[in-house]
Amino acid sequence: MTFANMSLKEFNSKLASDSPTPGGGSVAGLSAALAASLASMVINLSKETDLDSYSEKLKENIEFALELIDKDALSFNRVMDAFKMKKETAEDKNKRKKAIQTALYDASLTPMETIKLAKSILEITVEVAKKGNKNAVSDAGVAALMALASVKSAAYNVYINTASLKDGQKAIELEKKAQDLVTDSEKLADEVEKICMGKI
Repeated sequence: MTFANMSLKEFNSKLASDSPTPGGGSVAGLSAALAASLASMVINLSKETDLDSYSEKLKENIEFALELIDKDALSFNRVMDAFKMKKETAEDKNKRKKAIQTALYDASLTPMETIKLAKSILEITVEVAKKGNKNAVSDAGVAALMALASVKSAAYNVYINTASLKDGQKAIELEKKAQDLVTDSEKLADEVEKICMGKI
């Protein structure tokens, strides 16, 4: 069974266990899914707006976010598998080092996908907060908070992996991209908060 198909109780139990997966990266994916779902709810509660044009995109976002819950866990498992490779000979050690670096880089790319996804959800949420049902504006606010949590949580997962990359240039590029997206996302979340507080 995938993590995304677990019940809430099962997922939380697994999350609280001594198993390294699911971890923070999977929670980032779940946060993005919750954000998109809440934004969708506000759209469904809103009449006579052009927000319906976002419904299909949010549906796709939810599906992708749920996939990222498991994709992140698989990425981390590959890193762990690389560390478990044999290191008896010089050739073994060299293969192991290369496998670890490849796995770490790949494990940095998955949370980058989560960051980009959550930022796109935030962009939609700004419009939902502006045009959506005033009585559900607090839900748009929560959607923005969940999306921002997803962005910042996934960024932590980028940084923890790039910190161990030997290719300094790759690490710097990924970290810069992540930080820029975090900064942009914070601005979007602040915008939603201002809209919400102005309507409540």
